[in-house]
Amino acid sequence: MHRLIEETRAKLFKSAAQNGLDSQVTIDISQELDILINCIQRKRFKESQSYS
Repeated sequence: MHRLIEETRAKLFKSAAQNGLDSQVTIDISQELDILINCIQRKRFKESQSYS
């Protein structure tokens, strides 16, 4: 999962450089990255709750 996040982040930077920050392509990749990061955060939160 972490590798996928890093790959998506690299894709985001490349798209921003090529297409601009406000292009739909860049926005779509940014939203994809947000979803991936949120998945990791939810998983970590659930794990921390199980230890409490």
